[in-house]
Amino acid sequence: MQKIKHYLNNTVKACVQNFMYFRTASAYKRLADINGLKNIKQNEIKLLTSEKEQLQITLETYEIKPTEHLKNNRQPLINKLNTIDNDIDEIESLLLNLEEEKRNIQYEILLLSNVK
Repeated sequence: MQKIKHYLNNTVKACVQNFMYFRTASAYKRLADINGLKNIKQNEIKLLTSEKEQLQITLETYEIKPTEHLKNNRQPLINKLNTIDNDIDEIESLLLNLEEEKRNIQYEILLLSNVK
C-alpha cells in the first residue's frame, strides 16, 4: 500500500510539474506573439507618421503658392491627415493594451516559476 501511495504521489507531482511547464511555455509564446505584434504596430506608426509628414509638406506648398483651387486641393489633404491621426491614435491605444497584457503575462510567468 505504501508503494502505491508513493507511486501515485510521484505521478501527481510529475503531472503538476508538466502542467506548469506547459503553462509557462504557453505564456512565453504569448509574450513572443505580443512582442511581434508590437513591432509590427510600431512600424505602422512610423509609416503613418512619414506619410503624415509628406502630406503636411504638400499642404504647406498649397498654402504658400496661391491658387484658385486652394480650398478644393486643401480639403482632401486635411481629411487624409485627420484619418492618419485617428489611425495613429488607435494603434497607440492598442500598443498600450498590448503593454498591459505583456506585464500581466510576465507576472504570470513569475508566479509560475515560483511554484515548485
